[in-house]
Amino acid sequence: MQVSDVGLDSPLLDAVYDELLAPTFPAYELMTLAEVRAGMEAGFLWISAVIRDGRPEGAAVAEWSSHSGVLLLSYMAVRKDLRSSGVGGTLMAEIHTGWQERVHPLLTLAEIEHPAGHTPDPAYGDPTARLRFYARHGTRALDVPYFQPSLRTGAPRVPGVILGVLTTAPELAGAEAVPSEPVRIFMTEYFQGCEGGVPEDPAATALFAAMPPGGIALLPLDDPAALPCTANV
Repeated sequence: MQVSDVGLDSPLLDAVYDELLAPTFPAYELMTLAEVRAGMEAGFLWISAVIRDGRPEGAAVAEWSSHSGVLLLSYMAVRKDLRSSGVGGTLMAEIHTGWQERVHPLLTLAEIEHPAGHTPDPAYGDPTARLRFYARHGTRALDVPYFQPSLRTGAPRVPGVILGVLTTAPELAGAEAVPSEPVRIFMTEYFQGCEGGVPEDPAATALFAAMPPGGIALLPLDDPAALPCTANV
């Protein structure tokens, strides 16, 4: 399997959105196609996809925060009939290699559903199986009570989400904690872009309070019960 960039002018962009992303994520968790295009045009968002016979089989969407040095895997989607066929692993290999060479991030993060907060769904997949997938690829969790911010006016926040660390810059390899400041800057930008500013409600306050000056601990994914799971956001 080979991975290719899906550019702003690619005829495959609509197919990636309509055939992969839209069926895999609830609308309130997903950027609109117009937002995806705007991010690509601005240069901070790109899409890598596995293409076969002119059709996308899986795709990963990246959002780059140059100010914080944090790269976010915003979405990864594989065709329902091709799950567990190696497409996801191919995309993850690209994230660990090509994406790192592209922007040299300090941290590469992902939003992962916590099995305690989400149930298996025929369309959206199995959170437990997804967590095992990320664990096999070396992902660890930040010890923070994370939730996905509201992406747009009227959209709910998404509770029960793990903020996973897919990989780090070489200077942090093997570390048991990561610096708080890049995560704090990244989250500040995230809330400013989505909710218009950093909120002061209890859930957001607890999230930022879990980023002390001494760093944020990294937790293994093999015991979901030990991972923070925010219910009220």
